[in-house]
Amino acid sequence: MTQEFETEIVKTKEFNKIFMIIFIILYSISGFYIFMYDKEDQNIYLKYLALAIYASGIYFLFGQSFLRPKKIGKLKISTQGIEFNKNEENKNISLNELENIYLKYMDYGSWTTHSIFGNKNYLTITEKSGKKYDFEILIRNKNSKNELKRILNSPEFYEKFDFMKDGNSRTEF
Repeated sequence: MTQEFETEIVKTKEFNKIFMIIFIILYSISGFYIFMYDKEDQNIYLKYLALAIYASGIYFLFGQSFLRPKKIGKLKISTQGIEFNKNEENKNISLNELENIYLKYMDYGSWTTHSIFGNKNYLTITEKSGKKYDFEILIRNKNSKNELKRILNSPEFYEKFDFMKDGNSRTEF
């Protein structure tokens, strides 16, 4: 019986670090100005500006989990081999061409994690020829995680599979 795991290859939007540092500073100042500064001495225009910065900060903190990552391909792992389509590049890797497969596991998507679409999970596939493929994949839910785990722990992949769990992951792989 052939077992399969199919998922999307995605690209998550990365923010500029300088922009993030400036925004965190502005968010902290606006929080102080709104909640800690004496109410009688507040300038009405600065108060509304601080409220706008604070509201946009809440969006960046909590609203990002509702943004769908950009789909750039499809990945299918089965006990027969690995097949992917990334940026119009189709590739089939049979098990005897596969050197190893490495998963950096973050978590699966759910309402209790930061993303409902799936967290950033990175998969590195190496062929015996030395060619490497790096993917950011979605593990949508617990069932998807268990399907992937069942395939990668199968006798076909057992010698070739390794993974690393990220420190802030809430679930075991």
